[in-house]
Amino acid sequence: MRPDRRRQIRACATYWPVLAGATVTQIGVALALRLVTLSTLRRVGLRMRPLFKMVLPGTDARVVWAIEATGRRLGIASTCLVRALVGEIRLGSSERPVYLVIGVKRSESGGLFSHAWLRDRERVLIGGPIDASLTTIAQSESAA
Repeated sequence: MRPDRRRQIRACATYWPVLAGATVTQIGVALALRLVTLSTLRRVGLRMRPLFKMVLPGTDARVVWAIEATGRRLGIASTCLVRALVGEIRLGSSERPVYLVIGVKRSESGGLFSHAWLRDRERVLIGGPIDASLTTIAQSESAA
């Protein structure tokens, strides 16, 4: 086998666990959101954070990439809220607080448009870029 092919196979082997973990956690959170309240899910997620770190391994940057990449392919199983919740549970810690933000705006047709995203102190981690016309209606720091 050529050395460059061997390197590609090794690189793929490092991406699959995080992609599989992002898929499984998003489907699990999406199902849980249909059964329990948002606050209950966040509280249970905090207790399950060590499990999320095992199921969704890798650096923070790779985890964000995997959540966004798989979320785009999961369709309605992964909404912006689901992706933000998975990110909050996996990335939040006492050393690095993250903030779950929900915003709304009126569409041109008069309907209501909402969006959820996850940010740390400096930037949007999941769910960006953010439309400046969104009005923040809820923002909460992840519990450590």
